[in-house]
Amino acid sequence: MAVKTQGSQLFALMPIITNPGTFQVLEIDCISNFNGGGNPADQIVVECLNKTTREYLKGMRTPGQATFTVDADPRVASHIRLQQAAESDDPMYDEIRWALGWADGMGIVPTVGAADGLASVSITAGGSGYTSPPTVAFTGGGGTGAAGTAIISAGKVVGVNITNPGSGYTSAPTVAFTGGTGTGAAATTSLGDPADFVLPPTRTWFVFDGYVADFPFDFQNNSTVKTSAAIQRSGPGAWVRKAV
Repeated sequence: MAVKTQGSQLFALMPIITNPGTFQVLEIDCISNFNGGGNPADQIVVECLNKTTREYLKGMRTPGQATFTVDADPRVASHIRLQQAAESDDPMYDEIRWALGWADGMGIVPTVGAADGLASVSITAGGSGYTSPPTVAFTGGGGTGAAGTAIISAGKVVGVNITNPGSGYTSAPTVAFTGGTGTGAAATTSLGDPADFVLPPTRTWFVFDGYVADFPFDFQNNSTVKTSAAIQRSGPGAWVRKAV
């Protein structure tokens, strides 16, 4: 089953200029296309002279560039930040985390993690027999306020959408599922990272790291000002599937 491209959104985890150690989620306004680039493995040649066909081992990977196009607008804050990141030599722009939200969850946005708040719930057992979402309860960890709603599919718990990360946690709380007529669901939790996204499980995501390599302006007759931005990726990307 195909997934439409219309409805996709690109987000950057940008440092705040006045406090580079603190990050904010910035949506890149009105991208018209996106290519995530690749991460191909280099070839290591290993054949001997008595061979007539080349033989290879998998070598180190060389990440490519992610690219996207926007109609550049000096009134749009995200476009200004991209141009600043491309032109600046400030180390705070050396590695930026990016998240492309797929169209299967249009409007669902990531947030910034909090070191003392809940960031994710990983299902270790889906259980069985659930006809409605069970109640989710978090206990322990030294904090308060964490809350979430269970996501079920085919009678199993497949994810938890965090509705409140809570605060004051010094260790990951435990999670319990009750009700919903089913049994056996289990999960573990993790706390947030102030330099990383919190990705809701109700949308598919493509996440990668990289710096803004270029943000050039293209002026053509009878057209809008175009910008084909390039992000030089660093390391692998991660495809985070939607819970259902």
